[in-house]
Amino acid sequence: MVINTRRLPVWGETLIGSGFSEGPGGKGSNQAVAAARLGGDVCFVGCIGEDRCGDDAVRMLENENVDITYLKRTDEAKTGVGFIFLNGHGENSIIIDPGANLKLMPNDPSIPLSIDKADIVLVQLENSIQTIEETVRIANEKGKTVILNPAPAQEISSLLRYVTILTPNESELKILAGLEPSKSVSHEECIEIAKGLLQKGPEAIVVTLGDQGALIVNANGHEFVSSPKVTPKDTTGAGDSFNGALAVALSEKKTIKEAAQWACYVGAYTVMGAEVIPSLPTRKQLEAFIDSKETTLQA
Repeated sequence: MVINTRRLPVWGETLIGSGFSEGPGGKGSNQAVAAARLGGDVCFVGCIGEDRCGDDAVRMLENENVDITYLKRTDEAKTGVGFIFLNGHGENSIIIDPGANLKLMPNDPSIPLSIDKADIVLVQLENSIQTIEETVRIANEKGKTVILNPAPAQEISSLLRYVTILTPNESELKILAGLEPSKSVSHEECIEIAKGLLQKGPEAIVVTLGDQGALIVNANGHEFVSSPKVTPKDTTGAGDSFNGALAVALSEKKTIKEAAQWACYVGAYTVMGAEVIPSLPTRKQLEAFIDSKETTLQA
């Protein structure tokens, strides 16, 4: 649920916003659709409520050719929701209520069954941390590539030994390092923080840097990949589209640098549209976008 506002209200204050819209979302759902539209064979595991929002989610995922064999429904909680506050620069602040997401239990049989079918397991933090830890543990045990998008950011030290690639944005990276997200850090400091996280288990840290691209840190050192310049309309879902694209690219045997570069193009394409799902590119749309940007650079 999105509303435009010049600024966030302080406690006790009411502001008038504009442009309210409502549509399907959720980090895992967004990532699943992003990957499916780019040609990925995607199975989505989660839990939603027996309510209108849950019905909408089922309909949307089926329309996007996402396998929902292991999508559970419950009458014990409502489908998770997110409240998105969007300013005139396309920047957002988000508050979520996970709702039924937290009803996906660590011992749910859908978790190992779905992992068996996968090459890459992509997880985020809108489910319970216990369920996520069990998921990445099983995936690691089965030799799968595990991508963890640590959002919403929280304590995840116990998970990192099972993770192949960690994909925080700059704010999440700071939170993982115990810093205030508002604290300004240089790219050099980001590199040092990422190196520290590498010591806890991941093979690579890919830090998304918005319009500045992404930073890759692994045992070979570090390198930056750039993002094409666009005029953002709504940055909601940029990270989700990046992660979905990264998973697809890695499944197609691209290198980590190639995958991150490709994912930057997907993120840039996504922020040019309003709302997340309508803005996610198909493979054909993405290829045309990349061609147009490369032609501009050559000119």
